[in-house]
Amino acid sequence: MTDTFQYHSLYLPNFWGSALLNNDYSGLEEEDIKELNLFIEHWQDDLDFTIVDVPSDRNAYISSSFMTYHDAKDFGVLACDCWEYKILIKPKSSLYSN
Repeated sequence: MTDTFQYHSLYLPNFWGSALLNNDYSGLEEEDIKELNLFIEHWQDDLDFTIVDVPSDRNAYISSSFMTYHDAKDFGVLACDCWEYKILIKPKSSLYSN
């Protein structure tokens, strides 16, 4: 049996990038940190936040889109520029498909 990695795509604020990719919260305001922590807490059983990717093209360009309805909206984040983040799905998660 071969293990394969599966990722869950989410559209999240681009200003969360440094915190999600490098565990560097220094550029975030207190309110941003609170919202991000609520988001991580919500998904912690399903997603492994130690493995996060932001897809880019071959020139390392990351597409950013201004979005009102994104995957962090339920955690208090207003409309903002968002990136697509791909976060590793934990094998025991219901999101994981065999």
